[in-house]
Amino acid sequence: MLRRPVRQGQDGYSMVELLVAITVFALVFAAVSVGIGRALDLTRSNRNRSAGAYLAARQLEEVRSTPFADVAVGRTTCVFSAPTTGCSVPSPYTVVQEVAWTSPGSTSTSCGVPSGSGAALAYKRVTVTVTWPDMAGVDPVTSQTLLTPPGGTYDPNDGHVVVQVFDRNALPLAGQTVTVSGPEAASVATDADGCAFFAYLDPGTYTASLATSGYVDRQGNQPATQTVGVVATQIARLQFDYDRAATLAVTVAVPAGSNAVIPSGIPLTVANNQLTVGTKSFQESSTGSGTARSVTPLFPYLSGYQVWAGDCADADPAAHSGGSRGATVATTPGASSPATVNLDAVEVLVTRLSGTPVANSNVTVQATHAADSGCASGETLTASTRTDATGRFRLALPYGTWSIRTTTSGPTRTGISILPTPLDPVVSLIPTLVVVVV
Repeated sequence: MLRRPVRQGQDGYSMVELLVAITVFALVFAAVSVGIGRALDLTRSNRNRSAGAYLAARQLEEVRSTPFADVAVGRTTCVFSAPTTGCSVPSPYTVVQEVAWTSPGSTSTSCGVPSGSGAALAYKRVTVTVTWPDMAGVDPVTSQTLLTPPGGTYDPNDGHVVVQVFDRNALPLAGQTVTVSGPEAASVATDADGCAFFAYLDPGTYTASLATSGYVDRQGNQPATQTVGVVATQIARLQFDYDRAATLAVTVAVPAGSNAVIPSGIPLTVANNQLTVGTKSFQESSTGSGTARSVTPLFPYLSGYQVWAGDCADADPAAHSGGSRGATVATTPGASSPATVNLDAVEVLVTRLSGTPVANSNVTVQATHAADSGCASGETLTASTRTDATGRFRLALPYGTWSIRTTTSGPTRTGISILPTPLDPVVSLIPTLVVVVV
């Protein structure tokens, strides 16, 4: 019986063996690629750091060769894509130089200046920071030096002012230009600590101000100012809370279904216990008229604002039993927040001396708030409307005591008090007031 000889040659790889080989090769190649990429990144990072160290050292050498008095306190930024006079750095680097006063052997504030009085400001501290794009978590290159003023450079009997600026979150606000004016004038931009330091000023009274467009202080002032006295050898300190102004987009609403006419001249009042007197009023000339109003500028307090119509003491809903100012409206720096204020209404019946209604007639009405009620100004509201077939129209008003007349009525005005109630506004509760035309 003949047997078929067994083949001893190579039959090749199976499909499974081939897939395993390809997988192993892919893993090894991926690992090698990652290693090569990291090596390249490390090389690039080292090159950038070396170049950054050179740029920082070059900048410090330029500072050291500059006369002491010409080294300006504050921040200077030099960007490769936006060179300025005296600023030239290669792509892709950015060089930031910060100069601040400092004193050896003394306790420093967060602004880096000595506390207490009589401490000599012996040095200017110069910090140079170099950054570049795609740093991938690598720390920027930072170098420092101290500059000592030559003897007799400054009058030892001068004083100093330090101003620190915070935003609404009590965080330092950098890059804000602070100006002081008085016996001398100077401007300095705040550093990373929100600090602007004015050294060696002649003694006297100075005004410090901030005037960044769109920013306000805690009272909504723009520009923001404070006054300070400079005393020889002492450091005077000021603090500003300063942030982008907030806006309330207020909708003025009348009682549902009343079709009441809204007179012109209605001011709006906002409340926050951090305001100087707790409230601040805005006249119609600054908010606009009609049902859509804009209340600004406001400091964007984290606690927000309550808002109502009118600026008299009895316009405040909380001044009356059962009244409420309503919900607090949150504010955001540089943004607008919606709010609603409610007016109450009075139904006015216009008649003649005989008692006959003045029907279907155009009338101009004046509502004058009662005297001695704490109004910020004499408050007279006006409106033009038309009586209906029964001689009536409805007038929307803030809370308070009012006297109402038409332009054709006699000298005696008829008074009415409009007060908040837990059920207001309800059309059935709108009071009626008779105005007699002479």
